[in-house]
Formats: sequence, C-alpha cells, structure tokens
Amino acid sequence: MRINTLLVSSLVLTSGAFAQDAVVPVSTPASADVLTLVEQASVYVHSDSASTLTAFDSTILAHLIGLDWHVTLPVYTSDVSGYGALDLGVSWDFLTGGNMLGATTKLTVAGGALMPTGSAGYETTEVTPYFGGGVSMNWGKVSFVQTANYTFVTGSTFNPLAGTLSENTLALSSNLGYDVSDTFVVGLNLTQEYFSGGNVAVLGPTVDWTVAPSVSVEVGVGFPVWQELAVENTCVVNAGVSFKF
Repeated sequence: MRINTLLVSSLVLTSGAFAQDAVVPVSTPASADVLTLVEQASVYVHSDSASTLTAFDSTILAHLIGLDWHVTLPVYTSDVSGYGALDLGVSWDFLTGGNMLGATTKLTVAGGALMPTGSAGYETTEVTPYFGGGVSMNWGKVSFVQTANYTFVTGSTFNPLAGTLSENTLALSSNLGYDVSDTFVVGLNLTQEYFSGGNVAVLGPTVDWTVAPSVSVEVGVGFPVWQELAVENTCVVNAGVSFKF
C-alpha cells in the first residue's frame, strides 16, 4: 500500500493518507493543472517491540489529454532501508459539476499498477494491477470525499500499514473537510484496509494549509479503530508538501 496510495492524480494527496496502497486518499479535491510534485513522510508506530517504520513518498502528477497521471516511488526505513514498488496510475473525472444531495459533485474512475520493484524486503514481486473510483461532494465550506480501491495481488507486495501481503486488498478512504478559510482546511479521515485474514481501520484529524497558490502543506495523525494484523499499529503520523508548476 502506498499513499496512500488511487485517486492521487485526480484528487491530489492530502494528510488523510494514513496508508499507501496504490491509493492516495484525499481531502481537498483538485486536479494537477500541469505538473505537481508531492513529497510525503509517514511514520508508522508499531505496538509491542516492533520497530517503527518511516516512509518517504515522491509523487509526480500531470494533467494530460484530459486525464490525470501519477508516478509514485516510496522509500522505507526501519531496521533496514530500501525502496518499494513504483506506482503508475491514471484517473478520469467522468462527471464534474454534478449535483447530488445538494452538493457540487465529482465522480472519478482510476486504475494503474504497482511495478515489480523494491529492495530490502519492501518489494512487490509481480506486476500488481488496481482499479477504483471516488466521489467528491462540496457544500461550500463542507466537503466529503470517498474513495475505494481494489488491488489484485498476483505475487506479494509490501504495505506499510499491514506488512507484506499476498492477498487481494480492498482500501477505503473517507474524508470530511471544513474550510476554516480559503487557505486552511481541517478534516477527519477514516482509512480502512481489508484482505483475507486481516483488516485495519485508522481514524484521525487532518489539516491542509495552502501556503501560496502553488504550495500546500498537509499534516495528519491517525489511531487504529480496529485492526487484525500480524504487527499492529499504535498510531500513524504523516506530513506532506505539494508544489504546482
């Protein structure tokens, strides 16, 4: 899993992303105008004596021929350091400006694949495709974003929230946001992951600050609501910055 990681291109990265699985859950919808660079750091604090895992993700977003494309490369460090699967994906906003329940609504479909890359135990062993979609609803100062992503794990893949997995995975992200001002948004994010033999849900607050028209900063912290994992999490903290060119 990678900030997270599906609608990274169409909805853009936010602090609500507590896990990365070819999906990047988001809070504030916004398309990459031309080119966007996102740098994110996430810290996964594990329970008992398990070592803390830190993930650094670099994502490039581009809006081309009516589609939003993304490339993400994660780097991990814990007892050992290495890199994970290269994530290549695309998304399409097939409905914009719609109306649902009195909200301005956007509907998105997305897909892509994790490439068979990685090192030091953070590998994805085979091409791992995924697909999903999302809905973004805006009532002025209040917004809601729901994404869903299904990953077909053909070999094994490393997931920073759940460890190495060989099972198909369903990832869900729900983010409720409130615009305190034109440049400052607070939110609440629920990230869920389900696979055969395990599951996890992480809930916590997020903050998104638009420092300048081309620069935004996101921070968040999440705590497990429930989890059934080989190595359980105590909390997840992440921070990111994005630059539009």
